Amino acid sequence: MRNTLIRLSVSLLLCLMTACAQYENRRGVEVGWQPAVTAGLVRGQTTRQEVLDLLGPPSQVIALEDETVLYYLFEHSAGNGFILIAYNRFTIDTRYDRAIFFFDKNDRLSDYATHTDSDPNR
Repeated sequence: MRNTLIRLSVSLLLCLMTACAQYENRRGVEVGWQPAVTAGLVRGQTTRQEVLDLLGPPSQVIALEDETVLYYLFEHSAGNGFILIAYNRFTIDTRYDRAIFFFDKNDRLSDYATHTDSDPNR
């Protein structure tokens, strides 16, 4: 009887030590690069301030010799897992959404690229 109770207790404890897990992580600047966002951007006319007003602060500002670059990056990771005593399994899916904007020495947009850039004039 005592052995049966110990075995049952150990089995119950082992079952309670297994678990499922879900994972989600978001980092960066969350902006959707929809065509409606970049539709109003005109190379040679749009100013750096207009892009900042439209998209907010960038993830990174890069200063080149005669150009300034605004770089936007958003990282999203999601996944799930199964945790056992002797075996663990995790699945994580990471997606990156990014855009980069180049400005000349007069702070006018010279070029840009987005993850879903569908500009027919390129």
